[in-house]
Amino acid sequence: IALIFASALAYEEEEDGGYCLSHEATGAICLQGSTLADKLPQAFYACFSDSNRRGKGGKRGKGGKKGGKQGADKCHSFDDIMQWVEEEFTDDGCVLKQIGWMDAEG
Repeated sequence: IALIFASALAYEEEEDGGYCLSHEATGAICLQGSTLADKLPQAFYACFSDSNRRGKGGKRGKGGKKGGKQGADKCHSFDDIMQWVEEEFTDDGCVLKQIGWMDAEG
């Protein structure tokens, strides 16, 4: 009953007359009673707290390289691609490792 009440309070009425749940409320409802409810906060702290950020990714959201179509025909090397993947998904990998869904092998 408390979960239903909490989810009802979390709804926000939209201008179009519909309702939208916040990300936090949706996450809380979806994780309720699962092992992830305990693991995710610990994983986020381990991966994103200021004392643990040194030397980790943090390069998300930078977008593509500047210059438009210049170099669009260039074939990227394997090392370039792997470097991009590592930079782009370091944060995700950290969380997946912390919750036990991924090991050092991937």
